[in-house]
Amino acid sequence: MNSPDPSALPDNAKRNLAAAGVMLVIFLFAIDATIVSTSMPTIVAKLGGLELYSWGFSIYMLASALTTPVFGKLADLFSKRRLMLTGIAIFLAGSILCGAAQSMEAMIVFRAIQGLGGGAIYALSFIVVGVLYPADMRAKVQGFISGIWGVASILGPLAGGLIVEYASWRWIFFVNLPLIAIATALIVTGLKEETGPRRAPTLDLAGAFTLLLGLLLIFYALAQSAHARHPLNGETLSYIGAGIALLIVFFFIEKRAAEPILPLDLFHIGLYKSAAAVATLSAMGVFGAISYLPLFLQGVIGLAASHAGMVILILSMGWTAGSLLAGRWINRFGYRFAALAGMGLLTAGYAILIAPQFSASVVAVALSAGAIGTGMGMANLTTLVAAQSSVAPQRIGVATSTVMLFRTFGAAFAVSVMGTVMLNRMQDSLSQLRAANPTVDAAIWSKLANPQNLLEPLTRGRIPTDLLPNLIASLSDALWYAFLVGFMLMLIGIALSGFMTNHTPATTPRPGR
Repeated sequence: MNSPDPSALPDNAKRNLAAAGVMLVIFLFAIDATIVSTSMPTIVAKLGGLELYSWGFSIYMLASALTTPVFGKLADLFSKRRLMLTGIAIFLAGSILCGAAQSMEAMIVFRAIQGLGGGAIYALSFIVVGVLYPADMRAKVQGFISGIWGVASILGPLAGGLIVEYASWRWIFFVNLPLIAIATALIVTGLKEETGPRRAPTLDLAGAFTLLLGLLLIFYALAQSAHARHPLNGETLSYIGAGIALLIVFFFIEKRAAEPILPLDLFHIGLYKSAAAVATLSAMGVFGAISYLPLFLQGVIGLAASHAGMVILILSMGWTAGSLLAGRWINRFGYRFAALAGMGLLTAGYAILIAPQFSASVVAVALSAGAIGTGMGMANLTTLVAAQSSVAPQRIGVATSTVMLFRTFGAAFAVSVMGTVMLNRMQDSLSQLRAANPTVDAAIWSKLANPQNLLEPLTRGRIPTDLLPNLIASLSDALWYAFLVGFMLMLIGIALSGFMTNHTPATTPRPGR
C-alpha cells in the first residue's frame, strides 16, 4: 500500500474503520501523556521515589520521540499494518507493566516501554492516513486526528483525577486495555495492504543507533537544563557536545547508507525544508507557553493551580480548533496562507505576553493562550500535510516521522532556552535582593534560585512580607524576558512560512521517488 492513488485504495467503509482505529490509538497515546500529570503525586505517595517524580512524564515523551524516526523509516520498507500492530503490542505491554509496578524505579522503566510503543503508533497513525486517503481528502482527515490531541489534553487531567479519587491509580493504565482491543479490531478489519513481492532492504542499523544515541544525549541535556539551578553547566554542555558529535557521525553514515534512516536528499525539496522549519518553530511556541504560562499565572498573577489549568485548557481547545480550521483552509488557500495564519497567531499570543499593559490581566493571558493554541493547531497540520505531499508516495513514512522529530526537538530546545533566560535573569535579581536583605535565611535564597519553589506555600510562608512583592516582581521580569525570546522565535517562524508554496495538497508536484 505504497500509493495513495484512489483506484488502489480500499473501499470507504474499510478505510473509515481503519481511520477510526487510528484516531483511537492516537487518543490513547495523547491521553497517556497528560493523565499521569495529575496522578503522579498519588503514585509517588504509594510507591515512593519522590526524586524520580518528573521522570514519570519525561521518560514517556523522550522514549516516544526516539522511536518516531525509526518506525517512520520502517513504514516505508515494511507492512504498515504489521508495524502498527507491533507498536500497539509494545504500548499494551508497557501499560500492563505500569499498572503492575511495585516501585518508582520500575514505573520509570515501564513508562519508557510504553513510550516506545506510543511513539510508534503516533508516527504510524499519521503515516497510515497519509497513504489511505488521496491528497484532496488527507488534510481534512489529518485535521480530525490532530484535533484528537487537544481533546486528550482536556480529558487527560480530568480522567486522572477521577480515577485516583474513586479507584486505584493502577486503573490509569489498565483502562487502556479494552480501548486497545477495540482499536486493534478496527485496524485489523479496515487496514488491508496489497500483497506482492517485497524486496529485502538493507537496514541502516549503524545510522539508527547513532541517531538515537545522539538524540538521547541532547534531549536529556535539554530536559535537565530547563529547570536546573545552573542550566549551562559543564555536565550539560558535555552531553550536548557528545550528542552533536554523534549527529555529525550520523550525517556521514547517512551519505553512504543504501537505505538511510533519514535520507539527506529530502532537504533538497523546498517545500519539505520549509515545512520542517515551520514545524520546529511552531512547536517552540506552543511548548514554551505550556511550560511557562502556569508559572506566570500562579507565581505572578496569583491564581490557584486549578484556575491556571483552565487557561491551559483554553490553549488545548484552540489547538483542536486550529487543526480543524487548517484542514479546510489548506485545500482552499494553500500551505503558505495557512502557515502564515498559524504563525501569525502564535506571534500575536506572545506579543500579548510581553505587552506590559495587557500581560498582568487574566483575560489577556487567556486570549494569548487561545491564540497560541489555535496557531499551533494550524501550523502543526499544515506542515505535516505539506511534508507528506512534497515527497513520493513510498517516502511518506520517513517524511512524516522526521517532521515529528523536528517538532520534538523544537519543543525541547525552546523550553530549555526560555528556561535558561528566565533562570539567569532571576538569579541576577536574587543577587541584588540578597545584598539588600542580608538578614533573610540563606536556605530561602538557595531555594528561590528555582522560581518554581516560589509557588510552594511553605517556602512563601518563610519569606518576609515586605520582600515577597519584590520577589514576585523579579519573577515577572524574568518571565517577560523568556516570553520575549519566544516572541522573537515566532517572528522567525513567520519569515520561514513565507517560503512555503501556495500549492494545495491536490496540486503539489511530487518527485518520482
